[in-house]
Amino acid sequence: MRTVQLGVTANRSVVGVMTEFTHLAEVHHAADPAMDLVGLAVRLAATPCGPLYDRNVSPDRELAAISRVIAT
Repeated sequence: MRTVQLGVTANRSVVGVMTEFTHLAEVHHAADPAMDLVGLAVRLAATPCGPLYDRNVSPDRELAAISRVIAT
């Protein structure tokens, strides 16, 4: 475990996405209580996000695209 810092945001889009991810995490956990945190993170990473629609749609695809750019 590491120490983390939390901060506030005035960006309603960020708040909306985080709220939706919280609900989705609860749904995925209810559907599969044995799912570990890594499995849950993988499921959530594939979730389409409004702020990413004009680019790569989901966090996992966005990370892959950024990784490709960095690797070149």
